[in-house]
Amino acid sequence: MSSLVIYGFTAGAVATVNPCGFALLPAWFAREMAVHEGRPAADRLIRAIGSGGMVSLGFVSIFVVAGVLLAAGSEWLGPALPWIGVTLGLALVLIGISWVASVRLPGVPVVERCRRVSTRYGAFGFGLFYGLGSISCTLPVFMSVAGLSFLLESEISLAGFLAYLAGATIVLTLVALGGTLVGSGLLKLVQVSAGFLRRTAGVLILLAGLYIALYWGRLFLDNATWADEIAYSVGAYASRVGMFLSSRTGLTILLSGFAAIALMVWIARVSGANRK
Repeated sequence: MSSLVIYGFTAGAVATVNPCGFALLPAWFAREMAVHEGRPAADRLIRAIGSGGMVSLGFVSIFVVAGVLLAAGSEWLGPALPWIGVTLGLALVLIGISWVASVRLPGVPVVERCRRVSTRYGAFGFGLFYGLGSISCTLPVFMSVAGLSFLLESEISLAGFLAYLAGATIVLTLVALGGTLVGSGLLKLVQVSAGFLRRTAGVLILLAGLYIALYWGRLFLDNATWADEIAYSVGAYASRVGMFLSSRTGLTILLSGFAAIALMVWIARVSGANRK
């Protein structure tokens, strides 16, 4: 395995625990804990694997678009990031409140269209949110891995890009599988309703939105040391997790997780073929 592939894989894994969007990781766990209710455990696990792939595609797609824009000389993206971040955080707050209160957002045409898209491509949309929230912390690393320079002087590295995507996919899929297992276990052990799981997920999404809005909004606040302290505290924890994932032990766990996911997919395909 070349050093570029190893570096890209590790960078992709660490990108999911960046300080900018770290709060979205438990929110992603909670989302997968609450969705797919009423389905058999095996079906939930397979769907969680699919969700992990979709959220990773959304996550990395943001970096691709932003990287190309910056490489092409776009100057508006940097100043717009704080506004995008605050808007993203407030949108997550509204989504979290709607989940906690078990209410539907107003049925205007745009919202209804988004709701239909979310039902089918919700994981991809969450990945877009995750990428937008993480962009300032991880975009430079992604550009170096993928071979995108600001002046387009370097060739795009397909191997580095795919390795980066694989690293992010493994972490986000493992988190999705963990959320699915916890959700299934809670439903069986304590006989809670799916609504309870959804409200629990809503609380975490609400908190994630508040953090994202605070992280970017503090740039507009003067002498907001309390906001800086919160951001630095979460950032310090995210850095420790990132250092673990980039260690030899962390890399071994990620590769083992990759093998486990591949085995689950193979078993699912064999089982499906036998049923036919």
